[in-house]
Amino acid sequence: MRLSTRKSALALWQAETTADFLRGVDPQAEVELVGITSKGDADRVQPLSRLGRIGVFTVEVDRAVQDGSADLAVHSLKDMLTTLDPDLVLAGVLPRGPVEDALVAAPGMKLVDLPRGARLATGSLRRAATARSLRPDLEVVDIRGNVETRLEKWRGGEADALILARAGLERLGLDEAISEVLDVRRFVPAVGQGIVGLVCRADDEATRRRAAAISDLETMDEALAERAFLRALRGGCNVPAAGHARVVENALTLTGRVMSVDGSEVLEDSIGGSRDEAEALGERLAAQLAARGAGELIAAAREL
Repeated sequence: MRLSTRKSALALWQAETTADFLRGVDPQAEVELVGITSKGDADRVQPLSRLGRIGVFTVEVDRAVQDGSADLAVHSLKDMLTTLDPDLVLAGVLPRGPVEDALVAAPGMKLVDLPRGARLATGSLRRAATARSLRPDLEVVDIRGNVETRLEKWRGGEADALILARAGLERLGLDEAISEVLDVRRFVPAVGQGIVGLVCRADDEATRRRAAAISDLETMDEALAERAFLRALRGGCNVPAAGHARVVENALTLTGRVMSVDGSEVLEDSIGGSRDEAEALGERLAAQLAARGAGELIAAAREL
């Protein structure tokens, strides 16, 4: 089994963890990692919101599966397109990790404690818009690079604080840098945050079976609901939109949010139902927010 992956430390953690799951199901499995440089990795200067917007961290990794260089692509699900190429399929997801965003600042400092005018860095329009809605007095600045690079820039004084995914920091053993775990009610997570997604060719039945064997069913239902929500809004991985689903037994609840880039407008709603209708719930929630102007906020963000 050949796994295509980006070469960052976090991406390699995801791929190695996937390999461990595969070996857990089949101890005789031979797993090889195929390292890929994505467009997002090659260009670390331009803001993500201006870097083509579409699959900048995933297209090349998926292409290795499409051309036969790899069998299974391993992604951070929040980076994935909500609509895959017709020859590809989301074949599985690993058990979800922490979904929250995390503040990296001086020890013990919370978002509310940052002084007026402090420089808060993030590469995400969603995180930036959320921060501006809560702390319009802060200077929210763009930052690029992997987790380690962003931490180095922060320690070097390029920003007073960062917002990163809690899951990434914990998976890399860097959680001592977290000064506050941000409540999901204030910072609704990105669609797919904390989830490792597995993509293979739609006609590759053997790989689909292997991916399904290690897939977490509750996480998959959460992923389907969140992705359907963003897909119905015609959003993407770098728009000021958020979605957080939670499965408890046979019930699924989904919260969605769409914001203006400056954080001055926030549309939010929730929906609940059976987990068997995960995608339908996502589509219905998108329709509810679209009726209140969510599409216009997303379109405005794309024009910047």
